[in-house]
Amino acid sequence: MHAFFAVLKADFRSAVPYVVWAVLTVVVALAGPFGSYVGLDLPQRLVFWGVLMALGILAGTICRAAVHELLGLRDFRRGAFLTAMLSAVILTWPLYALADHMFDQEKALAPDHFEIALFIFATSLCVGAFRHSLGLMPNPLEGRAFAEVAEQDAPPEMPAPPLPRVVSRLDPALQGRLIAMTVRNHYVDVTTTAGQGSILMRFADAMAEATEESGIQIHRSHWVAWWAVTGVDKADGKVWVTLAQDMRLPVSKSHRAKLEERGLL
Repeated sequence: MHAFFAVLKADFRSAVPYVVWAVLTVVVALAGPFGSYVGLDLPQRLVFWGVLMALGILAGTICRAAVHELLGLRDFRRGAFLTAMLSAVILTWPLYALADHMFDQEKALAPDHFEIALFIFATSLCVGAFRHSLGLMPNPLEGRAFAEVAEQDAPPEMPAPPLPRVVSRLDPALQGRLIAMTVRNHYVDVTTTAGQGSILMRFADAMAEATEESGIQIHRSHWVAWWAVTGVDKADGKVWVTLAQDMRLPVSKSHRAKLEERGLL
């Protein structure tokens, strides 16, 4: 649950939800879907859709944090799809009931459940794609630094290092190159290029068994392989690393010096 609330706080401390809210409110208020164009004038539509978009973004952000941290699904495509599905399930009936109650159905086209669900699903996917695109835009200086790190740690002409012992504990289908490890209660979630599995062991022991892969602990709950780091971004005084497989993990203050030593900060 700590990671769940940490993701929520990080999201709402960034400017992304507020920019998305403002843009969607204006666009949808001008379009006036589901009878709102007929039933309300423009100022009323701005207030009406502003409130609904705020509630929708709040629900969508909670769904996204739940999918990423509680369900452990951090793959962008599947995670965004499931987030959109959950948002549609949660928000469709309230929006339908509100539209049915507020608008004069003799003047306004009454939406059905499918239309509203499709609208919420598509909007959620667009917001997810926008978030994802922002996370994949390192600045040019950072891009050169990451290229240099990748060249040092995993030169193309060199074979991949042997699988660390912690990876060999996973099911054979999940035994790929080690990307990251995260402690969760008494388990360690081990992410590789082949997928993610959980092992019942101490985090310190898991890191000790990962020495074949060059990496570093970036947080009391997270370890990452250097080769998998694709970017570093800062938001409101916090530092995050982006990794292969569309992962994003926080860096605690006590471990930031390790990134500075490698020229990544």
